[in-house]
Amino acid sequence: MNSSTTCKYICSLLISLLCLSLQAQEQQPQQTQPQQKKEKAPLLSGVAVSADLVGFAMKAVGAKFANMEVGARLNLFDKYFPVAELGIGDSHREGAETGNTFSTTSPYMRFGIDYNFNKKHNGNRIFGLVRYGFSSFKYDIGNEAFVDPYYGTTVPLNINSEKATGHWLEFGVAVETKLWSFIRLGWSLRYKFRLALSHPDGGEPYFIPGFGKNDSNCFGGTVNVIFDVGQNIIKKKKKQEDLSSKILEDKQ
Repeated sequence: MNSSTTCKYICSLLISLLCLSLQAQEQQPQQTQPQQKKEKAPLLSGVAVSADLVGFAMKAVGAKFANMEVGARLNLFDKYFPVAELGIGDSHREGAETGNTFSTTSPYMRFGIDYNFNKKHNGNRIFGLVRYGFSSFKYDIGNEAFVDPYYGTTVPLNINSEKATGHWLEFGVAVETKLWSFIRLGWSLRYKFRLALSHPDGGEPYFIPGFGKNDSNCFGGTVNVIFDVGQNIIKKKKKQEDLSSKILEDKQ
């Protein structure tokens, strides 16, 4: 038997064995696994209120500026979270080089949405977030020993109640975990970039409430304690659905 004949014989044998194997698999009874019902959250899965601990801590330790804020949000399908954040921006500092003092205590607001990437309703959430921020504020600039750049004389500088308006966007990520019952803890990291800032020619503000130190962009973060009733609504609805399913099975 030459090599060509041997090769054909082996190929025929392998093909026959493969066909027998496939035929045997087709004859075996297929074991169907019961499909698990996908857990679905209701449209309105709850509401929550929150407070950022970082801003209050910065104010307590005497930082040069602090954003103290609270927030409220809706929970839609446990996936989309429209958010409103309101706060007070506070800054009192003295320039090391010029000796000029800057002072403001003014409100700000942000509106946006969080998107939950975690598909499981297990109490943990991973967010992508976007915010639009706005602040219309007043600030004071002063220096009792201001040196006039033109005449070189020392005169007191007092600029009070200057008005400015700032707009900015924020993009970031956040994580959230359940501590106990409806109490949650969350962390966020945000990249902010300034859209617009209008102010008088007398002096540019050092700080924009809600944004931070006045610059074209900056980073920020929050540590929030959250009071969330959404998980209780989801659990209650799931319990009702399970009870209804059990009643139907008993009737059948």
